Amino acid sequence: MSKQASSDERATTAGLLTSPLRLAILERLLDGPAIVGELVETIGAEQAVVSKQLGILRDAGLIACEPQGRCRSYALTHARRTRSLIAALDAITEARTPAPTSDTSPKPSRGAPKR
Repeated sequence: MSKQASSDERATTAGLLTSPLRLAILERLLDGPAIVGELVETIGAEQAVVSKQLGILRDAGLIACEPQGRCRSYALTHARRTRSLIAALDAITEARTPAPTSDTSPKPSRGAPKR
């Protein structure tokens, strides 16, 4: 595999993670398999929207679908990798967040004359 192909694949995977809904689905599935109804209830999005995002994640190979009676159960294909990926995103997000600054400059007293 060439470096370019590897970069392209990483960019494609990163693009999949630009959807807050897809990230929420992946995070929920870290707790174990779920059917669409459970995901809809947990995430709070409409069933059609969740189903569409599940299809995108399934087509990308990040999740698998298994019939479970009249329902379909969705599970992560690589839970450990997904957990590491989400942890990396958390670390990057934290690094991008500016540290709070403490204002140590003296504050003028109420009766101080203005200059």
